Amino acid sequence: ITCGAGVFEDSKCLKLLSCGNRERRRSSKIAECVKSVSVKCWKRLGFMFIEVKFRILMGFFQVFFSFQRTFQKGTVDTDTSLLEMITGLNPSRLADEFNIRCAYDYNHYDTLFLYTLVPIVFVIVVVGFYMILSRVYNKYKESVRQETITTVFYLTFLVYPGVSQTILETYLCEEFPTADGTEIFKSALRADYRLSCEKSEQRVIALVYASIMLVVYPVGIVLLYVSFLKRYHDLILKQDSTNLNQDEKSKLKRVSFLIYPYKTERYWFETYELFRKLMQTSLVAFLQDTVFPNLSPTIAMNISFVVAFLVVFINPYKKTGDFWFAFVSLVLLIPASQLSVLELSSKQITNGNYGIMGVEFGLMIVIVLVELWWQKKGKSTSGGEVKDLDRTESHTQEEFVGVVNDNLNTMEENMKLKKRNADVEDENSRYRDENMRLKERIKGLESMVPEDEASRDAVEVAVV
Repeated sequence: ITCGAGVFEDSKCLKLLSCGNRERRRSSKIAECVKSVSVKCWKRLGFMFIEVKFRILMGFFQVFFSFQRTFQKGTVDTDTSLLEMITGLNPSRLADEFNIRCAYDYNHYDTLFLYTLVPIVFVIVVVGFYMILSRVYNKYKESVRQETITTVFYLTFLVYPGVSQTILETYLCEEFPTADGTEIFKSALRADYRLSCEKSEQRVIALVYASIMLVVYPVGIVLLYVSFLKRYHDLILKQDSTNLNQDEKSKLKRVSFLIYPYKTERYWFETYELFRKLMQTSLVAFLQDTVFPNLSPTIAMNISFVVAFLVVFINPYKKTGDFWFAFVSLVLLIPASQLSVLELSSKQITNGNYGIMGVEFGLMIVIVLVELWWQKKGKSTSGGEVKDLDRTESHTQEEFVGVVNDNLNTMEENMKLKKRNADVEDENSRYRDENMRLKERIKGLESMVPEDEASRDAVEVAVV
């Protein structure tokens, strides 16, 4: 937050922090040091967390790992716990990665409490940090607010699908009948067979807590996005205008996370992405455990078909590379949903998962390289910086004519300024010539003045 807001500026910070001098660490420059290190890290990691393709990649893996949890539970052992934790901030996957279960045998209820409370605590800390910074560095108050809002948006983007599915799994139980099938032997939580679904104090507390979190996360995050888009609706629609003042530009930066990847008329698409991921994760998991246990992979496949078609129909992305990467990512979820229903061995399903992940990573690298090559080619042929061609293609004919007229007006203004500068230069030249003539005249007059005092007095009397 301090890095993005530009609160501190000291390029020597990394050297000071790496030094073991205790007095230097205690000095007042420590805050500047933290900022400098943050800048270096931000510039290296900013591409990863800000660029649209990484957001598409994270969205793909959020749904992909949800399919594994729903359809391939207990059948494959794909060692991707760390990747799943990074893309969805899933604490149970982090615990599995570092074998924490050896020290503490946590269950689904522990995961539920941890997964839902940690983001809330994080938001409280970030808001408190904003309040402190805005008071200490009042002139950076607006920029700190922008970075704080963006940080909260990134957090909600990462946790939304995973935490929503974890909350919903608290309600899903699986019944085990006796051998003759006449009665239910046991009813256990499908996400964790160690937990009974029979009425108990622990079960009641978990259900009440999950109901509260159901309002906070699946519903609350959507309402948060909608409220921001509604509040800045008029400003978003005119974001391409060149007549925005500084205050309007600052307000637009507050919602840049929501609108940056998309065309102006598709500013709402990030909210749609929440619904899309909710359907492909939580809804599919619910159908798997309740209504259509055998048809849920087919339903997941059909949903993937529909959302891929909608991306083509809506075409929300500014850049063509982002569009194709998002489309192919949605298409790759179709085979991911069907691996469990095919007559494949556990090893074949695992290899299939790795293959899909490899294609996704490879596709992103190829698209990035193609875009870099195209941008470099455009710069070399035009001799200057190239504007976003994809954005220009999305303009209507009237908008394109308007842009051309604006450019022509700008060129005309530049010509007038050049002519005015030339006139001023001519005027200055005349002034310089006049000054030279005056200097020569003064020298001539000075040479005519008599040297003795009496003669000078006589001249002065004559002049008077």
